[in-house]
Amino acid sequence: MLRSTLRSNIFATKLKYLVNSNRWYTSSSCHYGMCIDIDGVLIKGNNVVPEAKRALQFLNGDNLLNKKIPFILLTNGGGETEESKAEKMSEKLDFLIKPSQIVLSHSPMEKLVPKYRDSEILVIGGKRDECRIAAENYGFKRVVIPNDILVWNPSIWPFSNFREEDLKWARIALDVLRSKDGYIGTIASQRDLLNHQIPLFFSNPDIMWSTEFPNPRFAQGSFRIALECLFEKYTGLKLKSEWFGKPETVTYEYAHMMLENYAYELTGDSLPNRKIYAVGDNPASDIAGANRHGWHSILVKTGVFQGEGNDLKDPADHVTDNVLGAVKWMFANEEGH
Repeated sequence: MLRSTLRSNIFATKLKYLVNSNRWYTSSSCHYGMCIDIDGVLIKGNNVVPEAKRALQFLNGDNLLNKKIPFILLTNGGGETEESKAEKMSEKLDFLIKPSQIVLSHSPMEKLVPKYRDSEILVIGGKRDECRIAAENYGFKRVVIPNDILVWNPSIWPFSNFREEDLKWARIALDVLRSKDGYIGTIASQRDLLNHQIPLFFSNPDIMWSTEFPNPRFAQGSFRIALECLFEKYTGLKLKSEWFGKPETVTYEYAHMMLENYAYELTGDSLPNRKIYAVGDNPASDIAGANRHGWHSILVKTGVFQGEGNDLKDPADHVTDNVLGAVKWMFANEEGH
């Protein structure tokens, strides 16, 4: 099982972020909410998008109506726990983000725990043993990472020097996927593979993602494509897999649940039919997923999308320059201000 999960850190809120632990309430409930992408919308690599903090302050009640609007951060990024991501985003944005407001690409994989809790799983992604810790946080009990396999049999990577990125690459994954019942060193026959392939899960279908570099970078979807090609070359068969992350339905169902949970924490109201706006920079994932799920999509120009007008293949309901423009457009739409 392949997942891009990483690190487990206990969320330690700094003094400047301390708030009353009791739930707080607004003067009136809010019938709408927002899901905001992170990379290319709030941050680009190590840089914060200039309008990001003001947009979050606006959602937190710094608006004409002093109204708190429930929002979560929905990203195809991952490689760490929700607690760790919330801590990093709070520090980077100088604005409190709670773990309950974070949905990573692999967050919905919690649903796999009942089936695979006691199974031996291979988790590929991340640094050192951080992905093992994160997987164990989800509830998986027998987690293996590539370094474990290398220690068990160094000849699996017969090179004098290697980078951690090399270990995440296709060689070890193919050894597992081509094996008989998951035993590395064995090779399943084509008939065996026709009847049963090792269950494989990807947490992020994105081909590209946005950093501070002018051009988008390859994302996990590129790894998937390479792995599929290599598997078919070796076996003559199509590689079977299940995807998580945007634009997959399972991710939007999970995000909807998380937004409702946070809205109840924030305002005390429960509105299953809440109107949801989604802000993103990648038409193929952020906008396509929101449109398919019946959300109101807003495309910003601070990340992957740099075109004029709207995207032709996956057009958004609204296009604006940045996340603050997206928040203000939603507010005007709903409140008339």
